[in-house]
Amino acid sequence: MSENTGKTKFTDRLQRGLSKFAGKMGANIYVMTIRDAMMAYVPFTFIASIFLILACFPVEAVNDFVSSVLHCETAVWQGKLLYVYNASLAIGGLLVAVTSSHTMAEKLKLNQLQVTVTALIAYLIITPLTTSEAGDAIALTAVSAQSMFCAILTGIFTAKIYQLVDSKNIKIKMPASVPPAVSAPFESLIPSLFSITIFWVIRLILDMLGTDAVSLINNTLGLPLVLVGGSLFGVVFAEIFQQILWFFGIHGSSIVSGVMTPILQVLEDQNKNLSMIGDVPVNVICQSYFTHFAAMGIPGAVIAALIIAKSKHYREIGKIAAVPYLFGVGEPALFGFPMMLNFDLLIPFVFTPPISAVISYIAFSTGLVPIPTGLIQLPWTTPPIVSGFLVTGSINGAILQLILLVVATLVWLPFIRKADRRNLAIEEGK
Repeated sequence: MSENTGKTKFTDRLQRGLSKFAGKMGANIYVMTIRDAMMAYVPFTFIASIFLILACFPVEAVNDFVSSVLHCETAVWQGKLLYVYNASLAIGGLLVAVTSSHTMAEKLKLNQLQVTVTALIAYLIITPLTTSEAGDAIALTAVSAQSMFCAILTGIFTAKIYQLVDSKNIKIKMPASVPPAVSAPFESLIPSLFSITIFWVIRLILDMLGTDAVSLINNTLGLPLVLVGGSLFGVVFAEIFQQILWFFGIHGSSIVSGVMTPILQVLEDQNKNLSMIGDVPVNVICQSYFTHFAAMGIPGAVIAALIIAKSKHYREIGKIAAVPYLFGVGEPALFGFPMMLNFDLLIPFVFTPPISAVISYIAFSTGLVPIPTGLIQLPWTTPPIVSGFLVTGSINGAILQLILLVVATLVWLPFIRKADRRNLAIEEGK
């Protein structure tokens, strides 16, 4: 058996195994629900960030200039800009409770509107109240990203309870002549009643124990997940796993983000809360770190090709992939070189993002670069250098990204050179 034949069989077996695992993960209704619920929430983080960056601009001179133009205190015009933030990013948990229940109901083929409203009420029932002289109220922090685990579980379990009661056909049945728009709310009454009653009982039990759902979940389920996902080991493992899946043609980002995003978003929100009161952020690992620093890798291949490629194929791919990758779009490079199932490029493809994650972690943890403030959550399409400056509020963040690009390029150079020579030989008929 030739070396190439053995390599092909090994590749086939590994690809089948990973495809089977990824297929199961991708088809898991709970993973899909979390992924889709978070994706529905993401656009509003971008919108809120636009207003938040204007309200909490990292350059104090700019803030002073705006105040002088508007003839008012800085806090006044900042408060106006925060209206959008308070109605979106600040209530991340509440929004995810809605999106997760709606997504789960859709996948279970339930009445989406009724399940969503039921889950919203259930979530508010178990949300702790803040008591003041003006009366009891729900604080924004209680429904922020800090309650995201609670929100996801509430949305999922509400839909499952609703499904259980509905499957037993325990419902108020209306005559066939009644229009569906009228009969649907009545038919959902009993399933909704069961769901809401269960969460009400849970709230009573938690009150007796002197705790609340958010604290309990964060301290039991959320904390271990944060300790794993919010650690350097967890990030490195996630990056390697994601790249291996991509190597075999599997959309690794969709699988990894479904698990990591809720964890990273909670840590990002903690940094944001500290930044807003003037304290220094403490979580090196957060959504901004993972998106804009730890993932830096494949652009090094594009830069390497632009520098040393002699084959027409690699020169053209380098040119074509450069502009899209400036905005984080990697498909031209991924499929153009190609990188998938290209064992010549396996090592840099898998390990440059983890290398970037380690370098970034050291830079942040040693204080060489300020930890991401959490005030600005930029989309993954934001060009490097710009994103590094904005999420850290420091030019050092941009310099760090530049260093990561240089390191990634140096790692890719020998591998691109080898693959390029092979392509050049084929083109010259050697």
